[in-house]
Amino acid sequence: MNFSSLMIQEFTVALMLTSLRVFGLFLTAPMLSFRAFPMQFRVMISVFIAFMAMPIINNGSGINLPATVGMNFYAAGLELAIGAFIGFTIRIGLMVVEIAAEILSFLSGFSYASTTYRDPSLDSGLVSVFLNLVALAYTFTLNLHLVFIDIVLQSIKTLPFGSWPTEWSMQNMMILVSESFQLGLVISMPIFLAYLMFNLIQGFLGRTSPQLNLFSVGFAFTIPLAFLVLLLIIPEVQSIVIHALENPLSLVRDGVEMHIGR
Repeated sequence: MNFSSLMIQEFTVALMLTSLRVFGLFLTAPMLSFRAFPMQFRVMISVFIAFMAMPIINNGSGINLPATVGMNFYAAGLELAIGAFIGFTIRIGLMVVEIAAEILSFLSGFSYASTTYRDPSLDSGLVSVFLNLVALAYTFTLNLHLVFIDIVLQSIKTLPFGSWPTEWSMQNMMILVSESFQLGLVISMPIFLAYLMFNLIQGFLGRTSPQLNLFSVGFAFTIPLAFLVLLLIIPEVQSIVIHALENPLSLVRDGVEMHIGR
Protein backbone atom coordinates (compact mmCIF):
# COMPACT_ATOMS: atom_id res chain seq x y z
CA MET A 1 0.00 0.00 0.00
CA ASN A 2 1.27 3.41 -0.97
CA PHE A 3 0.53 6.45 1.17
CA SER A 4 1.23 9.85 -0.24
CA SER A 5 2.05 12.86 1.89
CA LEU A 6 -1.31 14.42 0.90
CA MET A 7 -3.23 11.39 2.19
CA ILE A 8 -1.36 11.47 5.49
CA GLN A 9 -2.02 15.21 5.82
CA GLU A 10 -5.75 14.81 5.09
CA PHE A 11 -6.03 11.92 7.54
CA THR A 12 -4.27 13.89 10.28
CA VAL A 13 -6.41 16.99 9.76
CA ALA A 14 -9.63 14.95 9.69
CA LEU A 15 -8.60 13.05 12.83
CA MET A 16 -7.84 16.24 14.74
CA LEU A 17 -11.05 17.98 13.67
CA THR A 18 -13.16 14.92 14.50
CA SER A 19 -11.54 14.53 17.91
CA LEU A 20 -12.19 18.21 18.66
CA ARG A 21 -15.88 17.79 17.81
CA VAL A 22 -16.13 14.79 20.12
CA PHE A 23 -14.09 16.55 22.79
CA GLY A 24 -16.52 19.48 22.74
CA LEU A 25 -19.27 17.08 23.82
CA PHE A 26 -17.07 15.80 26.65
CA LEU A 27 -16.55 19.38 27.82
CA THR A 28 -20.18 20.43 28.19
CA ALA A 29 -22.45 17.35 28.39
CA PRO A 30 -23.45 16.91 32.07
CA MET A 31 -22.98 13.14 32.15
CA LEU A 32 -19.54 13.33 30.48
CA SER A 33 -18.02 16.46 32.02
CA PHE A 34 -18.25 15.76 35.75
CA ARG A 35 -15.18 16.46 37.88
CA ALA A 36 -14.41 12.81 38.61
CA PHE A 37 -13.77 12.31 34.87
CA PRO A 38 -10.11 13.45 34.42
CA MET A 39 -9.41 15.85 31.56
CA GLN A 40 -6.52 13.73 30.28
CA PHE A 41 -8.78 10.70 30.06
CA ARG A 42 -11.43 12.72 28.22
CA VAL A 43 -8.87 13.84 25.66
CA MET A 44 -7.65 10.27 25.18
CA ILE A 45 -11.21 8.92 24.76
CA SER A 46 -12.03 11.70 22.26
CA VAL A 47 -9.00 10.87 20.10
CA PHE A 48 -9.79 7.15 20.30
CA ILE A 49 -13.44 7.66 19.29
CA ALA A 50 -12.34 9.94 16.44
CA PHE A 51 -9.86 7.33 15.22
CA MET A 52 -12.55 4.62 15.26
CA ALA A 53 -14.91 6.97 13.40
CA MET A 54 -12.53 7.66 10.52
CA PRO A 55 -14.25 5.10 8.19
CA ILE A 56 -17.41 7.24 8.48
CA ILE A 57 -15.80 10.17 6.65
CA ASN A 58 -13.82 7.96 4.28
CA ASN A 59 -15.78 7.59 1.05
CA GLY A 60 -13.63 4.73 -0.25
CA SER A 61 -11.30 6.86 -2.34
CA GLY A 62 -9.85 8.77 0.53
CA ILE A 63 -10.78 11.61 2.82
CA ASN A 64 -11.94 14.57 0.77
CA LEU A 65 -11.77 17.67 2.89
CA PRO A 66 -13.21 20.95 1.62
CA ALA A 67 -10.62 23.20 0.09
CA THR A 68 -11.33 25.93 2.62
CA VAL A 69 -10.77 23.66 5.62
CA GLY A 70 -7.33 23.26 7.10
CA MET A 71 -5.83 22.70 10.51
CA ASN A 72 -6.03 26.30 11.71
CA PHE A 73 -7.47 27.96 14.79
CA TYR A 74 -10.77 28.85 13.09
CA ALA A 75 -11.47 25.28 11.94
CA ALA A 76 -10.44 23.86 15.31
CA GLY A 77 -12.58 26.35 17.21
CA LEU A 78 -15.60 25.71 14.97
CA GLU A 79 -15.44 21.93 15.43
CA LEU A 80 -15.00 22.34 19.17
CA ALA A 81 -18.00 24.70 19.21
CA ILE A 82 -20.18 22.15 17.36
CA GLY A 83 -19.52 19.46 19.96
CA ALA A 84 -19.85 21.94 22.81
CA PHE A 85 -23.18 23.17 21.42
CA ILE A 86 -24.59 19.63 21.40
CA GLY A 87 -23.51 19.10 24.99
CA PHE A 88 -24.78 22.51 26.04
CA THR A 89 -28.26 21.84 24.65
CA ILE A 90 -28.32 18.65 26.72
CA ARG A 91 -27.40 20.67 29.79
CA ILE A 92 -30.27 23.08 29.04
CA GLY A 93 -32.66 20.12 28.85
CA LEU A 94 -31.54 18.79 32.22
CA MET A 95 -32.07 22.29 33.62
CA VAL A 96 -35.66 21.11 34.16
CA VAL A 97 -34.54 18.81 36.97
CA GLU A 98 -32.20 21.47 38.37
CA ILE A 99 -35.04 24.00 38.66
CA ALA A 100 -37.26 21.54 40.52
CA ALA A 101 -34.34 20.53 42.76
CA GLU A 102 -33.43 24.14 43.57
CA ILE A 103 -37.03 24.98 44.47
CA LEU A 104 -37.38 21.92 46.71
CA SER A 105 -34.02 22.62 48.35
CA PHE A 106 -34.98 26.26 49.01
CA LEU A 107 -38.45 25.52 50.37
CA SER A 108 -37.29 22.68 52.58
CA GLY A 109 -34.58 24.78 54.22
CA PHE A 110 -31.59 22.72 53.08
CA SER A 111 -30.18 25.72 51.19
CA TYR A 112 -31.08 28.30 53.83
CA ALA A 113 -27.44 29.27 54.39
CA SER A 114 -26.88 29.89 50.67
CA THR A 115 -29.73 32.43 50.61
CA THR A 116 -27.91 34.66 53.11
CA TYR A 117 -24.35 33.99 51.94
CA ARG A 118 -24.07 32.92 48.31
CA ASP A 119 -20.80 31.13 47.52
CA PRO A 120 -20.55 29.94 43.89
CA SER A 121 -17.94 27.33 44.84
CA LEU A 122 -20.36 25.54 47.19
CA ASP A 123 -23.31 23.35 46.31
CA SER A 124 -26.72 25.00 46.64
CA GLY A 125 -28.30 22.30 48.77
CA LEU A 126 -28.39 18.65 49.67
CA VAL A 127 -31.69 17.95 47.92
CA SER A 128 -30.56 19.73 44.76
CA VAL A 129 -27.35 17.72 44.54
CA PHE A 130 -29.20 14.47 45.21
CA LEU A 131 -31.84 15.02 42.52
CA ASN A 132 -29.21 16.07 39.98
CA LEU A 133 -27.24 12.89 40.68
CA VAL A 134 -30.40 10.81 40.30
CA ALA A 135 -31.11 12.48 36.94
CA LEU A 136 -27.54 11.81 35.76
CA ALA A 137 -27.84 8.19 36.90
CA TYR A 138 -30.98 7.81 34.81
CA THR A 139 -29.20 9.20 31.75
CA PHE A 140 -26.65 6.41 32.08
CA THR A 141 -29.25 3.70 32.70
CA LEU A 142 -31.16 4.86 29.61
CA ASN A 143 -27.89 4.83 27.58
CA LEU A 144 -28.43 8.47 26.66
CA HIS A 145 -24.69 9.12 26.79
CA LEU A 146 -24.30 6.63 23.93
CA VAL A 147 -27.09 8.39 22.04
CA PHE A 148 -25.29 11.72 22.30
CA ILE A 149 -21.98 10.25 21.17
CA ASP A 150 -23.79 8.60 18.24
CA ILE A 151 -25.33 11.96 17.27
CA VAL A 152 -21.87 13.54 17.20
CA LEU A 153 -20.54 10.71 15.04
CA GLN A 154 -23.53 10.98 12.69
CA SER A 155 -22.91 14.72 12.42
CA ILE A 156 -19.47 13.91 11.02
CA LYS A 157 -21.20 12.14 8.12
CA THR A 158 -23.93 14.72 7.48
CA LEU A 159 -22.34 17.97 8.68
CA PRO A 160 -19.14 18.77 6.76
CA PHE A 161 -16.14 20.30 8.43
CA GLY A 162 -16.16 24.08 8.48
CA SER A 163 -19.96 24.49 8.38
CA TRP A 164 -22.43 25.60 11.06
CA PRO A 165 -26.14 24.66 10.79
CA THR A 166 -28.50 27.60 10.44
CA GLU A 167 -31.04 25.78 12.65
CA TRP A 168 -28.68 26.28 15.60
CA SER A 169 -29.49 29.95 15.83
CA MET A 170 -29.73 32.19 18.87
CA GLN A 171 -33.50 32.43 18.45
CA ASN A 172 -33.94 28.65 18.61
CA MET A 173 -31.67 28.52 21.64
CA MET A 174 -33.77 31.12 23.45
CA ILE A 175 -36.91 29.16 22.61
CA LEU A 176 -35.28 26.02 24.01
CA VAL A 177 -34.28 27.81 27.23
CA SER A 178 -37.79 29.21 27.71
CA GLU A 179 -39.40 25.82 27.09
CA SER A 180 -37.05 24.12 29.56
CA PHE A 181 -37.72 26.80 32.17
CA GLN A 182 -41.48 26.48 31.71
CA LEU A 183 -41.30 22.70 32.00
CA GLY A 184 -39.21 23.03 35.16
CA LEU A 185 -41.81 25.31 36.73
CA VAL A 186 -44.63 22.96 35.74
CA ILE A 187 -42.84 20.02 37.35
CA SER A 188 -42.26 22.16 40.46
CA MET A 189 -45.97 22.90 40.92
CA PRO A 190 -46.62 19.91 43.24
CA ILE A 191 -43.68 21.06 45.38
CA PHE A 192 -45.14 24.57 45.53
CA LEU A 193 -48.57 23.23 46.51
CA ALA A 194 -47.20 20.93 49.22
CA TYR A 195 -45.21 23.70 50.90
CA LEU A 196 -48.00 26.23 50.36
CA MET A 197 -50.37 24.04 52.36
CA PHE A 198 -47.73 23.61 55.05
CA ASN A 199 -47.07 27.35 55.24
CA LEU A 200 -50.80 28.04 55.53
CA ILE A 201 -51.05 25.60 58.43
CA GLN A 202 -47.94 27.12 59.98
CA GLY A 203 -49.37 30.63 59.64
CA PHE A 204 -52.65 29.52 61.21
CA LEU A 205 -50.74 28.04 64.15
CA GLY A 206 -48.72 31.23 64.46
CA ARG A 207 -51.90 33.29 64.81
CA THR A 208 -53.51 30.94 67.30
CA SER A 209 -50.34 30.31 69.36
CA PRO A 210 -48.12 33.43 69.27
CA GLN A 211 -45.81 31.99 71.92
CA LEU A 212 -44.84 29.14 69.57
CA ASN A 213 -41.42 29.64 67.95
CA LEU A 214 -42.31 28.75 64.38
CA PHE A 215 -38.75 29.33 63.12
CA SER A 216 -37.40 26.39 65.12
CA VAL A 217 -40.49 24.24 64.76
CA GLY A 218 -40.81 24.87 61.03
CA PHE A 219 -37.52 23.20 60.09
CA ALA A 220 -38.53 20.13 62.08
CA PHE A 221 -41.44 19.68 59.66
CA THR A 222 -40.10 21.09 56.37
CA ILE A 223 -37.15 18.69 56.27
CA PRO A 224 -39.22 15.49 56.72
CA LEU A 225 -41.69 16.91 54.22
CA ALA A 226 -38.84 17.26 51.74
CA PHE A 227 -38.04 13.55 52.08
CA LEU A 228 -41.72 12.76 51.54
CA VAL A 229 -41.73 14.84 48.36
CA LEU A 230 -38.54 13.10 47.21
CA LEU A 231 -40.21 9.75 47.79
CA LEU A 232 -42.98 10.83 45.42
CA ILE A 233 -40.72 12.46 42.82
CA ILE A 234 -37.91 9.91 42.40
CA PRO A 235 -40.04 7.26 40.60
CA GLU A 236 -41.01 9.92 38.04
CA VAL A 237 -37.48 11.26 37.42
CA GLN A 238 -36.92 8.83 34.55
CA SER A 239 -39.95 10.06 32.60
CA ILE A 240 -39.02 13.66 33.46
CA VAL A 241 -35.52 13.19 32.03
CA ILE A 242 -36.89 11.63 28.84
CA HIS A 243 -39.43 14.40 28.38
CA ALA A 244 -36.89 17.12 29.22
CA LEU A 245 -34.43 15.93 26.56
CA GLU A 246 -36.97 15.70 23.73
CA ASN A 247 -36.64 19.35 22.67
CA PRO A 248 -32.81 19.48 22.89
CA LEU A 249 -32.47 16.30 20.85
CA SER A 250 -34.97 17.62 18.33
CA LEU A 251 -33.00 20.85 17.91
CA VAL A 252 -29.69 19.02 17.53
CA ARG A 253 -31.07 16.51 15.02
CA ASP A 254 -32.74 19.24 13.00
CA GLY A 255 -29.40 20.98 12.62
CA VAL A 256 -27.60 17.77 11.69
CA GLU A 257 -30.18 16.11 9.41
CA MET A 258 -31.48 19.20 7.57
CA HIS A 259 -27.95 19.95 6.48
CA ILE A 260 -27.81 16.82 4.32
CA GLY A 261 -29.48 18.33 1.29
CA ARG A 262 -27.44 21.49 1.26
